[in-house]
Amino acid sequence: MDNIKATGQQYTIEVDQVSKWYGDVSALNDVSLSISPGVSGLLGPNGAGKSTLLKLMSGQLDPSLGSIRILGQSFDNNPQLFHQIGLCPEQDSLWEELNGPAFLTAMLELQGWSARDAKKRANELIGLFDLAKAGRRKVSGYSKGMRQKLRIAQSLAHRPKVLFLDEPMSGLDATSRTLVADIIRELGETGVTIVVSSHVLHEVENITKEVIIINQGALRARGNVYEIRELLADHPLQLELRVSDPRRFSQACLAKSHVVKIELDPMEENRVLVFTQHQNQFFQDLYQILKEEEIAITSLHAEDEDMEAVFNYLIK
Repeated sequence: MDNIKATGQQYTIEVDQVSKWYGDVSALNDVSLSISPGVSGLLGPNGAGKSTLLKLMSGQLDPSLGSIRILGQSFDNNPQLFHQIGLCPEQDSLWEELNGPAFLTAMLELQGWSARDAKKRANELIGLFDLAKAGRRKVSGYSKGMRQKLRIAQSLAHRPKVLFLDEPMSGLDATSRTLVADIIRELGETGVTIVVSSHVLHEVENITKEVIIINQGALRARGNVYEIRELLADHPLQLELRVSDPRRFSQACLAKSHVVKIELDPMEENRVLVFTQHQNQFFQDLYQILKEEEIAITSLHAEDEDMEAVFNYLIK
Protein backbone atom coordinates (compact mmCIF):
# COMPACT_ATOMS: atom_id res chain seq x y z
CA MET A 1 0.00 0.00 0.00
CA ASP A 2 1.45 3.38 -0.92
CA ASN A 3 2.29 5.79 1.84
CA ILE A 4 0.56 9.13 2.08
CA LYS A 5 3.19 11.79 2.69
CA ALA A 6 2.76 15.44 3.45
CA THR A 7 4.14 17.82 0.86
CA GLY A 8 5.90 21.11 1.36
CA GLN A 9 6.89 20.22 4.92
CA GLN A 10 10.26 19.73 6.55
CA TYR A 11 10.71 16.25 7.94
CA THR A 12 12.40 15.78 11.31
CA ILE A 13 12.37 11.96 11.19
CA GLU A 14 13.39 10.06 8.04
CA VAL A 15 13.32 6.27 7.94
CA ASP A 16 14.72 4.90 4.68
CA GLN A 17 14.21 1.23 3.75
CA VAL A 18 14.83 0.05 7.30
CA SER A 19 14.74 -3.63 8.27
CA LYS A 20 15.52 -5.20 11.61
CA TRP A 21 15.85 -8.86 12.47
CA TYR A 22 16.91 -10.89 15.48
CA GLY A 23 18.58 -14.04 14.24
CA ASP A 24 16.10 -15.59 11.82
CA VAL A 25 13.18 -13.52 13.12
CA SER A 26 12.25 -10.42 11.14
CA ALA A 27 10.80 -7.69 13.35
CA LEU A 28 10.67 -4.96 10.70
CA ASN A 29 10.75 -5.28 6.93
CA ASP A 30 11.77 -2.50 4.50
CA VAL A 31 9.98 0.38 6.22
CA SER A 32 10.27 3.89 4.79
CA LEU A 33 8.49 6.91 6.22
CA SER A 34 9.02 10.59 6.97
CA ILE A 35 7.51 12.44 9.93
CA SER A 36 7.00 16.20 10.25
CA PRO A 37 6.67 18.36 13.38
CA GLY A 38 3.46 17.79 15.34
CA VAL A 39 1.92 14.65 16.80
CA SER A 40 1.80 11.36 14.88
CA GLY A 41 0.24 8.14 16.17
CA LEU A 42 2.08 4.87 15.59
CA LEU A 43 -0.62 2.21 15.63
CA GLY A 44 -0.63 -1.55 15.52
CA PRO A 45 -1.54 -4.62 17.56
CA ASN A 46 0.87 -6.08 20.10
CA GLY A 47 3.82 -7.66 18.30
CA ALA A 48 3.29 -5.60 15.14
CA GLY A 49 6.77 -4.04 15.21
CA LYS A 50 5.88 -0.71 16.82
CA SER A 51 8.31 -0.97 19.72
CA THR A 52 11.14 -2.06 17.42
CA LEU A 53 10.51 0.89 15.12
CA LEU A 54 10.35 3.25 18.09
CA LYS A 55 13.66 1.92 19.45
CA LEU A 56 15.27 2.34 16.05
CA MET A 57 14.03 5.91 15.64
CA SER A 58 15.14 6.84 19.16
CA GLY A 59 18.62 5.39 18.68
CA GLN A 60 18.30 2.46 21.08
CA LEU A 61 18.80 -0.06 18.26
CA ASP A 62 20.75 -0.02 15.02
CA PRO A 63 18.93 -1.13 11.86
CA SER A 64 20.01 -4.36 10.16
CA LEU A 65 19.50 -2.60 6.84
CA GLY A 66 18.61 0.94 5.83
CA SER A 67 19.18 4.27 7.54
CA ILE A 68 17.51 6.65 9.98
CA ARG A 69 18.03 10.39 10.26
CA ILE A 70 16.72 12.57 13.08
CA LEU A 71 16.83 16.34 12.57
CA GLY A 72 18.92 15.65 9.49
CA GLN A 73 21.54 13.71 11.47
CA SER A 74 22.55 10.08 11.92
CA PHE A 75 23.16 8.48 15.32
CA ASP A 76 26.58 7.19 14.18
CA ASN A 77 29.29 8.71 16.40
CA ASN A 78 26.88 11.49 17.31
CA PRO A 79 26.05 11.38 21.04
CA GLN A 80 24.96 15.03 21.00
CA LEU A 81 21.89 14.02 18.99
CA PHE A 82 20.47 12.27 22.05
CA HIS A 83 20.19 15.64 23.81
CA GLN A 84 17.53 16.58 21.22
CA ILE A 85 15.47 13.44 21.86
CA GLY A 86 13.03 12.55 24.63
CA LEU A 87 11.86 9.01 25.30
CA CYS A 88 9.21 7.47 27.54
CA PRO A 89 9.59 3.69 27.09
CA GLU A 90 6.86 1.22 27.93
CA GLN A 91 8.97 -0.31 30.71
CA ASP A 92 8.67 1.31 34.13
CA SER A 93 12.09 2.31 35.46
CA LEU A 94 12.49 5.10 38.05
CA TRP A 95 14.82 5.99 40.90
CA GLU A 96 12.69 4.63 43.72
CA GLU A 97 14.49 6.35 46.64
CA LEU A 98 14.02 9.88 45.28
CA ASN A 99 10.88 11.99 45.43
CA GLY A 100 9.34 13.29 42.20
CA PRO A 101 10.97 16.75 42.10
CA ALA A 102 14.37 15.32 43.05
CA PHE A 103 14.13 12.68 40.33
CA LEU A 104 13.34 15.23 37.62
CA THR A 105 16.07 17.55 38.91
CA ALA A 106 18.64 14.75 38.79
CA MET A 107 17.65 13.78 35.25
CA LEU A 108 18.02 17.37 34.07
CA GLU A 109 21.39 17.77 35.74
CA LEU A 110 22.55 14.68 33.85
CA GLN A 111 21.49 16.53 30.70
CA GLY A 112 23.82 19.36 31.66
CA TRP A 113 21.32 21.75 33.26
CA SER A 114 22.45 23.86 36.19
CA ALA A 115 21.09 22.84 39.62
CA ARG A 116 19.04 26.04 39.82
CA ASP A 117 17.45 25.72 36.37
CA ALA A 118 16.89 22.00 36.83
CA LYS A 119 15.05 22.51 40.13
CA LYS A 120 12.91 25.27 38.63
CA ARG A 121 11.96 23.15 35.61
CA ALA A 122 11.27 20.13 37.82
CA ASN A 123 8.84 22.07 40.01
CA GLU A 124 7.15 23.45 36.89
CA LEU A 125 6.55 19.93 35.58
CA ILE A 126 5.36 18.63 38.95
CA GLY A 127 2.63 21.26 38.82
CA LEU A 128 1.84 20.68 35.13
CA PHE A 129 1.34 16.94 35.66
CA ASP A 130 -0.66 17.40 38.87
CA LEU A 131 1.91 15.64 41.06
CA ALA A 132 2.34 18.35 43.69
CA LYS A 133 -0.03 16.58 46.07
CA ALA A 134 2.56 13.80 46.44
CA GLY A 135 4.78 16.27 48.26
CA ARG A 136 8.14 14.76 49.19
CA ARG A 137 6.89 11.19 49.03
CA LYS A 138 9.40 8.79 47.53
CA VAL A 139 8.71 7.51 44.02
CA SER A 140 8.50 3.99 45.48
CA GLY A 141 5.22 5.08 47.11
CA TYR A 142 3.68 6.48 43.92
CA SER A 143 0.60 4.86 42.37
CA LYS A 144 0.90 3.41 38.87
CA GLY A 145 -0.75 6.46 37.34
CA MET A 146 1.52 8.87 39.23
CA ARG A 147 4.58 6.91 38.12
CA GLN A 148 3.43 7.10 34.52
CA LYS A 149 2.92 10.86 34.66
CA LEU A 150 6.37 11.29 36.22
CA ARG A 151 7.92 9.17 33.46
CA ILE A 152 6.27 11.29 30.76
CA ALA A 153 7.35 14.47 32.55
CA GLN A 154 10.94 13.22 32.63
CA SER A 155 10.89 12.44 28.88
CA LEU A 156 10.04 16.02 27.95
CA ALA A 157 11.74 17.84 30.84
CA HIS A 158 14.82 18.88 28.84
CA ARG A 159 12.63 20.36 26.08
CA PRO A 160 13.58 17.91 23.31
CA LYS A 161 12.85 18.64 19.66
CA VAL A 162 11.76 15.03 19.06
CA LEU A 163 9.74 13.01 21.58
CA PHE A 164 8.89 9.30 21.53
CA LEU A 165 6.13 8.00 23.82
CA ASP A 166 5.49 4.26 24.03
CA GLU A 167 1.99 3.47 25.39
CA PRO A 168 1.88 6.77 27.34
CA MET A 169 -1.70 6.30 28.61
CA SER A 170 -0.96 3.00 30.35
CA GLY A 171 -2.08 3.04 33.97
CA LEU A 172 -3.74 6.48 33.82
CA ASP A 173 -7.26 7.17 35.05
CA ALA A 174 -9.72 9.16 32.93
CA THR A 175 -8.76 12.54 34.40
CA SER A 176 -5.04 11.93 33.94
CA ARG A 177 -5.57 10.67 30.37
CA THR A 178 -7.27 13.95 29.49
CA LEU A 179 -4.48 15.93 31.15
CA VAL A 180 -1.71 14.03 29.38
CA ALA A 181 -3.50 14.17 26.01
CA ASP A 182 -3.83 17.96 26.34
CA ILE A 183 -0.14 18.31 27.21
CA ILE A 184 0.92 16.19 24.22
CA ARG A 185 -1.33 18.10 21.81
CA GLU A 186 -0.14 21.49 23.06
CA LEU A 187 3.49 20.43 22.84
CA GLY A 188 2.98 19.27 19.27
CA GLU A 189 1.48 22.64 18.39
CA THR A 190 4.73 24.33 19.45
CA GLY A 191 6.65 22.47 16.72
CA VAL A 192 7.95 19.47 18.64
CA THR A 193 7.87 16.22 16.65
CA ILE A 194 6.04 13.64 18.78
CA VAL A 195 5.47 9.96 17.98
CA VAL A 196 2.90 8.25 20.20
CA SER A 197 2.97 4.45 19.95
CA SER A 198 -0.12 2.55 21.07
CA HIS A 199 -2.37 -0.42 20.36
CA VAL A 200 -5.33 1.38 21.97
CA LEU A 201 -6.80 3.18 19.00
CA HIS A 202 -9.21 5.64 20.57
CA GLU A 203 -6.45 6.98 22.83
CA VAL A 204 -4.35 8.01 19.84
CA GLU A 205 -7.42 9.31 18.02
CA ASN A 206 -8.06 11.67 20.95
CA ILE A 207 -4.58 13.15 20.51
CA THR A 208 -4.09 13.28 16.74
CA LYS A 209 -5.71 12.31 13.44
CA GLU A 210 -2.29 11.73 11.81
CA VAL A 211 -1.57 8.03 12.04
CA ILE A 212 0.98 5.46 10.89
CA ILE A 213 -0.40 1.92 10.86
CA ILE A 214 2.03 -0.96 11.12
CA ASN A 215 1.44 -4.71 11.31
CA GLN A 216 3.63 -7.79 10.96
CA GLY A 217 6.68 -5.56 10.64
CA ALA A 218 5.41 -3.69 7.60
CA LEU A 219 3.90 -0.27 7.02
CA ARG A 220 0.22 -0.68 6.11
CA ALA A 221 -1.00 2.89 5.75
CA ARG A 222 -0.11 6.48 6.52
CA GLY A 223 -2.18 9.67 6.77
CA ASN A 224 -5.37 10.57 8.59
CA VAL A 225 -8.45 8.41 8.94
CA TYR A 226 -10.09 9.88 5.84
CA GLU A 227 -6.98 9.61 3.65
CA ILE A 228 -6.57 5.99 4.70
CA ARG A 229 -10.20 5.37 3.79
CA GLU A 230 -9.47 6.52 0.23
CA LEU A 231 -6.81 3.80 0.00
CA LEU A 232 -9.36 1.11 0.79
CA ALA A 233 -11.06 0.97 -2.58
CA ASP A 234 -12.25 -2.57 -2.00
CA HIS A 235 -13.65 -1.86 1.46
CA PRO A 236 -16.77 0.33 1.18
CA LEU A 237 -17.53 3.03 3.69
CA GLN A 238 -20.71 2.29 5.63
CA LEU A 239 -23.02 5.25 6.29
CA GLU A 240 -26.15 5.26 8.40
CA LEU A 241 -28.84 7.77 7.46
CA ARG A 242 -32.38 8.53 8.59
CA VAL A 243 -34.49 10.00 5.81
CA SER A 244 -38.16 10.79 5.20
CA ASP A 245 -38.56 8.42 2.23
CA PRO A 246 -36.00 5.61 2.47
CA ARG A 247 -37.18 3.67 -0.61
CA ARG A 248 -37.05 6.62 -2.99
CA PHE A 249 -33.75 7.66 -1.45
CA SER A 250 -32.34 4.16 -1.93
CA GLN A 251 -33.34 4.05 -5.60
CA ALA A 252 -31.64 7.40 -6.23
CA CYS A 253 -28.48 6.26 -4.46
CA LEU A 254 -28.26 2.97 -6.37
CA ALA A 255 -28.15 4.97 -9.60
CA LYS A 256 -24.72 6.22 -8.53
CA SER A 257 -21.83 4.00 -9.61
CA HIS A 258 -19.91 4.42 -6.35
CA VAL A 259 -22.79 3.02 -4.25
CA VAL A 260 -22.29 -0.73 -4.00
CA LYS A 261 -25.12 -1.68 -1.66
CA ILE A 262 -28.17 -0.34 0.19
CA GLU A 263 -29.79 -1.90 3.24
CA LEU A 264 -33.17 -0.92 4.69
CA ASP A 265 -34.00 -1.57 8.33
CA PRO A 266 -37.33 -3.46 8.74
CA MET A 267 -37.36 -2.55 12.45
CA GLU A 268 -36.80 1.16 11.91
CA GLU A 269 -38.45 2.36 8.72
CA ASN A 270 -36.50 5.63 8.29
CA ARG A 271 -33.06 4.05 8.73
CA VAL A 272 -30.92 3.35 5.65
CA LEU A 273 -27.43 1.90 5.41
CA VAL A 274 -25.43 3.02 2.37
CA PHE A 275 -22.17 1.35 1.32
CA THR A 276 -20.00 3.52 -0.94
CA GLN A 277 -16.47 3.12 -2.26
CA HIS A 278 -15.93 6.87 -2.58
CA GLN A 279 -17.09 8.87 0.40
CA ASN A 280 -16.23 12.27 -1.09
CA GLN A 281 -18.29 11.56 -4.21
CA PHE A 282 -21.19 10.32 -2.07
CA PHE A 283 -21.31 13.52 -0.05
CA GLN A 284 -21.21 15.54 -3.25
CA ASP A 285 -24.16 13.54 -4.66
CA LEU A 286 -26.11 13.51 -1.40
CA TYR A 287 -27.21 17.14 -1.54
CA GLN A 288 -28.40 16.73 -5.13
CA ILE A 289 -30.40 13.60 -4.28
CA LEU A 290 -32.11 15.19 -1.31
CA LYS A 291 -32.99 18.31 -3.30
CA GLU A 292 -34.21 16.59 -6.49
CA GLU A 293 -36.19 13.90 -4.68
CA GLU A 294 -37.50 16.34 -2.03
CA ILE A 295 -36.32 14.07 0.77
CA ALA A 296 -35.62 15.29 4.30
CA ILE A 297 -32.69 13.93 6.29
CA THR A 298 -32.63 13.85 10.08
CA SER A 299 -29.29 12.16 10.81
CA LEU A 300 -26.09 10.96 9.17
CA HIS A 301 -23.39 8.81 10.78
CA ALA A 302 -20.34 7.15 9.27
CA GLU A 303 -20.17 3.72 10.85
CA ASP A 304 -16.51 3.23 9.87
CA GLU A 305 -15.41 6.76 10.72
CA ASP A 306 -13.79 5.52 13.91
CA MET A 307 -10.21 4.38 13.48
CA GLU A 308 -11.10 1.01 14.96
CA ALA A 309 -12.94 -0.14 11.84
CA VAL A 310 -10.20 0.99 9.48
CA PHE A 311 -7.54 -0.62 11.66
CA ASN A 312 -9.37 -3.95 11.94
CA TYR A 313 -9.71 -4.11 8.17
CA LEU A 314 -6.07 -3.30 7.50
CA ILE A 315 -4.59 -5.88 9.88
CA LYS A 316 -6.59 -8.74 8.39
